[in-house]
Amino acid sequence: MTSNSAGIEPQLPIGKRCYPLPPTRTASHDLQQTPRSWPRQTCYPIPNALASFQDVSEPASKRQKIIVAAPGVIGKTSGTLHSILDASNATSNKGARLLKAADSLLERERAEKGQQPSLFPVRPGTIPQPGGNPQGRALAIERATAKDAVPVKPYVPEPPSSAPRFHKAGPADFFPWTGCHAEDVLNELTTKQGFYDKSQVSQNESNTARPSVWSSLKHKSGLQILSSLFVSALDQRQIHGTITTSSTFKPPPRVTLTDTKREAWLRDLANPSIPLRRLSRTIPHGIRGKILLDHCLSKDIPTSRAIWLAKCVGANEIRAFKRKGTGGVFTVGGEAKWIKDWTANVEQFLECIIDVCGSADWRSKISYGLRLITHLYSEHLLDQDHYLDWLIASFRDSDLDALPMWLLVMQIHRQDVLQHRQRGGRLAEALLKHLDKASLPVNHELYDTVFKQIARLLKTIMLSAPACFILPPCWSKYEDTIKSCLDKKENRLQSSFDSLSKRNWRLRNRSLGQSSQATKSHRQTIIVYLDSLRDDQNFGRIAGACLRVTSDYELLVRTCIEWSSSIYRHGRFRAYAAARLLRIWKRKGIDLQGPIFDFLAASSDVPGLQKREVYRLLAELVRSQHLSVGKYLQWLIARGTLDGHHEPNPDGPCDVYLLFELPLQGLPSHIINLRGILLTTLGVPAMRESDMIIAAKARILDEIADFFLWADDASAGSGAGCDDFAFLSQTVKSAVALWIRQNLFSRLQVYGKTGSASEDTKQPNPNKAAACLVTLNQFHTIRRILEDFEDFAILADVLNILSDEVQGPVLTAVTDTVNQYFDVFNAIGAAKDIFRRLYYRVEEPHGPEVIEMAFLESLIDLACRLSNTAQEVQRLRNDMLALVPSLSAVAFSPISDNMVEAVQSAEPIFADEMDQMLAGGTSMDKQTLTRVFGTIIGHLETSFEESSQSGIRFSQLLARLRRFGPKAFDALLKEWLQKWLRSDLHANPGLILSPMVCCKVVSLKVVLDSAAQLLSLEGHRNHRATLAFEMLDMVTTASSGPMQTIDYRGYRLLDQLHRLVRMSSASITALLSVVVETRRAAEAPLRTRARARVEDLSVRNLIQTLVLQQPSTPREVASTLPNTDLQKAFWGLLDQDLLEESPHLNRHSRISRLLNSTSDFNVPLVQWELRAILSDTETLENAEDALTDILMERASASRDGRVELLACLVSKLPVKEAASIREKAETEIICLGVTDTTSTCHEYKTRLDSLTAIIEAAGFSVPDAETSPFLDQIVDGLSMICSSPQLDKYQHNGDEIDSDHVCQSIDVLISLLVIHQSTIQHPRFSQSALFQVLISLSRLLIHPFLALHPTLSSYVFDTLALLSDTLSDDTRTRCIRTLRDHHHSQDPRLRFIFGYPENVNNEWLQLVTKSSTIAEAKSEGLTMQPYSLRRWEMMQDATPVSTENDTSLSLTLFGARKSVL
Repeated sequence: MTSNSAGIEPQLPIGKRCYPLPPTRTASHDLQQTPRSWPRQTCYPIPNALASFQDVSEPASKRQKIIVAAPGVIGKTSGTLHSILDASNATSNKGARLLKAADSLLERERAEKGQQPSLFPVRPGTIPQPGGNPQGRALAIERATAKDAVPVKPYVPEPPSSAPRFHKAGPADFFPWTGCHAEDVLNELTTKQGFYDKSQVSQNESNTARPSVWSSLKHKSGLQILSSLFVSALDQRQIHGTITTSSTFKPPPRVTLTDTKREAWLRDLANPSIPLRRLSRTIPHGIRGKILLDHCLSKDIPTSRAIWLAKCVGANEIRAFKRKGTGGVFTVGGEAKWIKDWTANVEQFLECIIDVCGSADWRSKISYGLRLITHLYSEHLLDQDHYLDWLIASFRDSDLDALPMWLLVMQIHRQDVLQHRQRGGRLAEALLKHLDKASLPVNHELYDTVFKQIARLLKTIMLSAPACFILPPCWSKYEDTIKSCLDKKENRLQSSFDSLSKRNWRLRNRSLGQSSQATKSHRQTIIVYLDSLRDDQNFGRIAGACLRVTSDYELLVRTCIEWSSSIYRHGRFRAYAAARLLRIWKRKGIDLQGPIFDFLAASSDVPGLQKREVYRLLAELVRSQHLSVGKYLQWLIARGTLDGHHEPNPDGPCDVYLLFELPLQGLPSHIINLRGILLTTLGVPAMRESDMIIAAKARILDEIADFFLWADDASAGSGAGCDDFAFLSQTVKSAVALWIRQNLFSRLQVYGKTGSASEDTKQPNPNKAAACLVTLNQFHTIRRILEDFEDFAILADVLNILSDEVQGPVLTAVTDTVNQYFDVFNAIGAAKDIFRRLYYRVEEPHGPEVIEMAFLESLIDLACRLSNTAQEVQRLRNDMLALVPSLSAVAFSPISDNMVEAVQSAEPIFADEMDQMLAGGTSMDKQTLTRVFGTIIGHLETSFEESSQSGIRFSQLLARLRRFGPKAFDALLKEWLQKWLRSDLHANPGLILSPMVCCKVVSLKVVLDSAAQLLSLEGHRNHRATLAFEMLDMVTTASSGPMQTIDYRGYRLLDQLHRLVRMSSASITALLSVVVETRRAAEAPLRTRARARVEDLSVRNLIQTLVLQQPSTPREVASTLPNTDLQKAFWGLLDQDLLEESPHLNRHSRISRLLNSTSDFNVPLVQWELRAILSDTETLENAEDALTDILMERASASRDGRVELLACLVSKLPVKEAASIREKAETEIICLGVTDTTSTCHEYKTRLDSLTAIIEAAGFSVPDAETSPFLDQIVDGLSMICSSPQLDKYQHNGDEIDSDHVCQSIDVLISLLVIHQSTIQHPRFSQSALFQVLISLSRLLIHPFLALHPTLSSYVFDTLALLSDTLSDDTRTRCIRTLRDHHHSQDPRLRFIFGYPENVNNEWLQLVTKSSTIAEAKSEGLTMQPYSLRRWEMMQDATPVSTENDTSLSLTLFGARKSVL
């Protein structure tokens, strides 16, 4: 033990039992030695209480050591002592006192536990556990107290774990008692002064420097002398301690070993207990590449040792290139090639461990492999660029089964990938591709977990690096998929998604290969949503989408009313769809009264307005009480509109004439009286409306007198004053329609369906009772009347009533009516209810005479048009199959046996016998089918000469015949159709083919496609023209309404025609093309007939429907018209007066007048007629120049929404004309001086906006060329803006400038640059020109001015990112070098776009060369150059013997000194 330095012991009071003594030697070898205080410890004499037990005067070697331990070990010592005394059966008083002393020591130890300091100092970095080791203490006491405990081996004391240790000499001050150590001898000196180590004095030093130094310190200059001594000592240490030897680093050499020795060496490497210096003597030769990685994986070599082995092999390989003695270029190239090969081996290794997924012990293998590869990547032992590019390519090409593992790898390297725009964009595109694939219905359930993992990574990237999703070419494809995986509650993600949509749309809208649509105004966007109701009547979604477009509710309501009543939109459903939307908006708190009244006041200025449609819409709102008649009358009176007016004209202002169109049902009496007073003011007789109602009722009574059961006032009237129901007012129509519905309900009550007949005292006329509720003729008449009234709400009520009561043909007619007006009834909201009622008729018990095959066919068609009716459709198809007799394959058909009698029957009985034969047969062979088909077709061709009903009957027979062999029947029918259309067509095609279409023998599309195919063949002009005329007549006759000769199935033909016009218009266009071509025929009759057909209103309505049916894609519809004469023939389609004046107008006037008539609703027609004007080659006037001049003039002078209309027209022009307009607009923009930042003229800015909109709309006309002279002007403009004096003053002095004009100029130039990106991204575009573009954008991006305009800054950044994707490596390096030279390379946005790190080429480590003298250093300075690290040689324990400078990076570069212990 050691004492204090002075050797003085403190005096202790007698009786104290706390004696710090040397560590106790116990019998148990499991006890840990408690650390002693360091460096001062004191040895105290044994107290008197214990001295009486043994004589102190005996020699220490003969005495038994009885030691009272320090407080930290008292418990251990006392416990051991207690066990020894118990074992010896001590009965003496000394033993009893000793036992008592041991017990008191144990109690004192427990009381003072945790309060005494540790005997040893705490090791730095460790926290000692208070109270020692309780488990070890308990185990020691248990073993010590055991009477039969016999030690297996001698006790060997172990140093405490917390004891301080020397580097080589082991633990400090730990000398177990052996009896031989100086500390073990207890003599008088050690008892009085304690034991301490004597310092060894060197031979060169006498004892201490105190005598020689003390005399010098007594003087005044003593401090200076002492300082000089210390400085001299430090200098000597610097001289003798600095490492000056060269680096002796050398990678372990490779030797060729046998397989056994190599395996043994690898096993030793996998054993962490074997030091690396032992293994670094030699490493086996032949372990390289993927073999090295496989050995590491199979032998589970620790990661750090595997990296060490890889570095050893790599360092030897790289040094092998240098030993070949070749030039430096070859050496560098060979080293780079070897690193690429090594990276390829690592990539193959990663592929292999991913492929083992699912095999035995695959988790540990994948975990080890990913950990090893990640360490190789992080220590720059791979070609990182090649590795990351390969990772992204592998992730992109992976299938969904292996995708989870690749997602794990991408998560590891995500941060490095997202640091570069090019790699981040490729990763984002790959994620979108996999997300879309996993979201498919066929994969969604199986790969739901993968979908969630992809979505999670995608969301992370959207928040951390949203610029990676600037992908205009593919954003529109995956936008809905991204939206589907986002949660609406995640506000950050939703805002990020909305921002990315806007940024991509801003670039996509002007990109080559994207849609050439111009930027739409709010009004045009609302019209697009309203047009989509034709295909998807999801009113809730459309109403919400329109509300999100604009907060101007007046514009919203006005646009909706105009859409429902525009002459340039077709469809009877529009009024009901608009009424339903307005009701939805009314429930959301939007006021309808004000916008409707404002629209009525300005209705005279609305072009192309169908005022009867306006009245019909407002009548529906009045019926549903969403428009107050009282407020309308108050508004009318307050405006004074009625002053000076006589009886209004129907074509006059809507605000006054609406008074005549209001439905009066349900209005209070005072409102009706006030309306009557206003009508009297206008000079309208009070009884005129009543007389018109009575006349309409009288006319209806004349047509279906047997329908009405009650005597009525109309029975005494006359229908002479009511010639056409269509021209009646909405007031009269509504009253008469309601009267018809009430009479139908009364008939229903009379026949006992709802109880008593009526509360009225009138009695029904028994002579008018009928056998059924409504006959087929009565239903046809009622339907026609309500169709003339265009009151489909009442018609829906009528169909609702009849769907529960009627049977047979009437039920089929009801279903066909719902099919025909499906969009109208769906807009009303009655389609699904009527379908449910009809479907219940199938489910209820009934006889075979009730359900018809035609009814099931129509009901299936109706069910297919509704949503969520898959089960009902399957049930109906099963019921239809149950009605058809089972067709069993037999050798001889019963139909064949009776065939001879049937075909030889006379004409009147042929149809009946054939009907019986088809009903009773079970099968039919092909030969019999051919004979029966020929016989029925022969009768059909001649049936219409005698009776149209016979043709219908034969068409029904053909429909029943088709069930015996659909494929063979269709082949026979197609062959007959081709042959019959080639004939002279003695019969009217409409009379023969229409009933066949209605009976579902053949579809209208097959008929028209066959005719178009024949017209495309070269043949006789007269025959082609005749065929085209006849087929066109059939189409136009069907489009005007159901043919009277087609009985109750005529609506099927009409429904098929409407679908054909909407889905496939090519065949109808072919007919029109032949008709127009015939206008130039030599034969006068054909020419006259063709001109008559072209000028016919029904044909003009048909062609207008073709163009307006799909307003979103008029260009595709117009492109199906191959003949330019066809377009010229319909010049004036917008205005009939324009058609008459067109021969006398030149092109300039025609174009000018056409543009004047342009509105938001007739843009498709204007575009179509513009194409017709431009295709006219008969005049010498240049149409392109005329159109360009007019458009430029209009664009410069336009305001409000006219610019958007002109841009929309330009976006659909042919490429040649659009390019001409674009080039002129670009030239004008440059001539305006867009780079002049001092101009503040408002007209200048407005003109600039208009020209930019025209250029953007014509952006699709930019050619895919290698160069463009206009790009140089754009780049020069950007450079001029960056170096303009105003921006320089702003940068240095913060002066105010016209920021709006500067932003507008930059926005225009960036827009022009984006429009020409097809040229910039051309593979053969000059990289030098691209370099100039990118440098100009980079300078603009980092300019301080843009920091105050984040939207514009984002636009510049997105454009720069988009254009940088096509950079070559050389151009990218050149851009980086240029930015570094101008000190712009530290901007993080530029680092992200160009993909360079913050410190390029290891610039963070510099080699400094100092001059030899201080003077030279001051004059010449320090020389600094980048220092490249040899990462393959940065390894530990590379040599078997450690030397002072054995590191790869020489310690002399850092001025390192030797460490002295």
